[in-house]
Amino acid sequence: MTLAVGIFDLFTYGIPGALHLSLIIYVLARLDIIDLASLASAPSALQVVGAAVASYLLGHLAYPLSALLDKVAPRWNWSVDHARLDFVARVPESRDRAFVHVDTSLLLAAVELHDKEAAGEITRLQGVALMLRNSALALMFACVVAVIELAVGPDRGLAGICAALLLANLTAAVRHGRRVRHWDRLKTLEICFWIPDIDDKFDSSQARSV
Repeated sequence: MTLAVGIFDLFTYGIPGALHLSLIIYVLARLDIIDLASLASAPSALQVVGAAVASYLLGHLAYPLSALLDKVAPRWNWSVDHARLDFVARVPESRDRAFVHVDTSLLLAAVELHDKEAAGEITRLQGVALMLRNSALALMFACVVAVIELAVGPDRGLAGICAALLLANLTAAVRHGRRVRHWDRLKTLEICFWIPDIDDKFDSSQARSV
């Protein structure tokens, strides 16, 4: 049996999960619950496999909380309708075309059938957007840890700098993640514009006006 992990899984679950794992190890080490020296003495292959599996699982477990955090921060939250309006503003001749008003998941399926390489670019953008969104949760937890270190830790100056940097990166991750999500929706519409006869698959009479 072959187990394959694609770029989407790596971006969406693996990288954010690795951030969570790093933070957990740091906290446990600071609390003297684990010994980093003994942890590092384990076989390197076991470390790599264990870290990869733990990161992937943590990425999945943290996914619902990341989605909740995304809803709690409404600023910079561009919806699918924003992408449609932006696309129609850029390409006015698409205003009355049926595909513009179709669910983007269905449009992505149409792109996959038409051109798998083009669909891969959309999937890559989706993975990057989710990576940034899911990493924001780990950055938020890390910021909380830094604030605690600022209050009770021995090196408050460094903790304060870390807290400020983590807060700035948290804000940037949320903002840019939503921007990339907007880009992937635009890319989907742009590619669908060039798919022959795509409008024939949808009832244009059911298309609502933008």
